[in-house]
Amino acid sequence: MNLRKLFIAAISLSFLFAAPLFAASADIEQSGTIEFPDIVKVGENLSVTKDMSVNNAVAIGGTVGVAGEVLNDVVAVGGSVVLKPTARVHGNVVSVGGIIRKDPDAKVAGTIKEVVMPQSLCSVAAISSKIGPNALIIAQLFASLLTFLGLLALGIAAGFLFPKRVGWISVAAEKNPLKAFMWGLLWIVLTIPIAILLVVSVIGIPLIILEFVVYGIALVLGYIAISQILGKKLLASLRRFNQPMVTEIIWGIILLTLIGLVPVVGPLVNMIVGTMAIGAGWMSRLGEG
Repeated sequence: MNLRKLFIAAISLSFLFAAPLFAASADIEQSGTIEFPDIVKVGENLSVTKDMSVNNAVAIGGTVGVAGEVLNDVVAVGGSVVLKPTARVHGNVVSVGGIIRKDPDAKVAGTIKEVVMPQSLCSVAAISSKIGPNALIIAQLFASLLTFLGLLALGIAAGFLFPKRVGWISVAAEKNPLKAFMWGLLWIVLTIPIAILLVVSVIGIPLIILEFVVYGIALVLGYIAISQILGKKLLASLRRFNQPMVTEIIWGIILLTLIGLVPVVGPLVNMIVGTMAIGAGWMSRLGEG
């Protein structure tokens, strides 16, 4: 199935499901019936204390701690969930990119799901205060080496297995790089609002997972496609024309990795390339033409 169409359909359905929920919420408020709020926090931790009862508890980029009652779901995107002994959750508990710690006395009526997301192999902020500067440099170089080898493996695999998809994304990025950058920027900006919207829909949790899966696929394929463009231009400057796609991808990844090691300029280039990668993946419907 066309992933882009599936994603658009999912977002559309979330609006359809969310609208009745908002309407029902308004009716409850007007009728004077007790209304339990949804709590959504972005970039900070969320706590449901022992004396609280809420409808949904959602944190984007933070940890959710529950000691009270949650009538529906508990969701942490980019964070963990901690269920204390007095926690009572009548729906599901989901952590995307984190872990779930449940006390044996905590009660969960629905399912408990941890969704593993790719994370950095080395957190500079976490280790900088514990090791010396020389060890920190070595750790950074080691992490860069592992990242390079991982990208190289993905690039070679994509070049052999999905050459047409990589080619279509390359065409989209090379034909209109500014448009690709703007589309990527728009997608990045809307990622968190879409995730929040999906949380309040009936089928939101599976769609949040789908959103991040599509986001990751677009980023990886787009990065490989841009690497292929850069590799082709580099080889052309050396008068080596009509090289295999995999060869162009390898040289492009090497070039981007070396640029990434340059202070200030490297992170800026990586940010631009990553944004263009996401936009080009979206423009080409993940390489479907």
